[in-house]
Amino acid sequence: MTSPATLGRGLGRSLALATVLGMVLFGIAMAFMIYFTEVGETCTTAGEIEDPPLEIVKQTALAFAFALPFGVALSVLLARTLTHSTTERLDDVIRSASSMTGERLDDRLPVSDANDALDRLSIALNGVLQRIESGVAAQSQFAADASHELRTPLTVISTNLEVARRKQRAPSHWEHVADDALSEVKRMGVLIDKLLELSRAGAAGLQHARVDLRKLGSAAVARAQPLATERGVQVELAPGPSVDAEVDADAIAIVLDNLVRNAIDHSPKGQSITVTAAAGPRITVDDRGPGVPADLRERIFEPFARGGAGIDRAAAAGPGLGLGLAICRRIVAGHRGSVTVEDRPGGGARFVVELPTA
Repeated sequence: MTSPATLGRGLGRSLALATVLGMVLFGIAMAFMIYFTEVGETCTTAGEIEDPPLEIVKQTALAFAFALPFGVALSVLLARTLTHSTTERLDDVIRSASSMTGERLDDRLPVSDANDALDRLSIALNGVLQRIESGVAAQSQFAADASHELRTPLTVISTNLEVARRKQRAPSHWEHVADDALSEVKRMGVLIDKLLELSRAGAAGLQHARVDLRKLGSAAVARAQPLATERGVQVELAPGPSVDAEVDADAIAIVLDNLVRNAIDHSPKGQSITVTAAAGPRITVDDRGPGVPADLRERIFEPFARGGAGIDRAAAAGPGLGLGLAICRRIVAGHRGSVTVEDRPGGGARFVVELPTA
């Protein structure tokens, strides 16, 4: 790779050579002018005609001898002056580019206030680096979200199979188990597709349609029943009228699954969890666990906050809070809504999802 210092010297030599060539061309032009001026003139003392070529050579050589050293020195000095700041900035750009690694995708090339060609090149390359960082972040987000979301259907399949194997079953029962397992496998495919759309397009990947939030809540309760039974808790849907909302049904189903799973993880055995859909539109998930301390009610929605931020939730709200709640907030934010946590009257936590009106 050509270093900025070498580049500067090359520019200086090029400018000096251009100066010499320019002076040669100037000398040739001057020689022609002298020739046409001197031809035909006579010597006033001896009455002889002067030799034009000899006179041209003398005058041209004298002009070169006087102007050439000054012209070359001036051109070299000008080249060094013009290239000094550029080579320094090139040094900075090269150092920055050389220090970039796969673990530091947020690094960018330096940009000055000159707004010249080098700055425009750095800005263009920084745009490429930004798109690369966004693409890698989207892939990482998809991998983390998918691995988290696949836990629930896999848990349902595993629980159903374990329960079915505890004693002899009729063929019709095994058909029912197979149907449930097939339904969960199809749901895993839907989850992966939806998470992939969200990672690629963000909120633009959400497909809004008018749906009944109570139907989504009922389906989430049904999906959670095997896990709830295994943990010794009860999950129920509060009675009430239908509640229409303009949402992405698959994405809101992911939100409900995460909130209900979170409530199951933090509910003592023998307690109940209530899912409520109300006008607003609004969805609440109530549990009767230890609740969430006020100083953690925002931080629990950060992805991987438990390990990255050093939050000790084991004594506060139990294990498992983190990525699932971060997914919930990202999806609800894509609907231009909000998800928060507050105290449930009588003890426990209440997660509240506020969605825009249909």
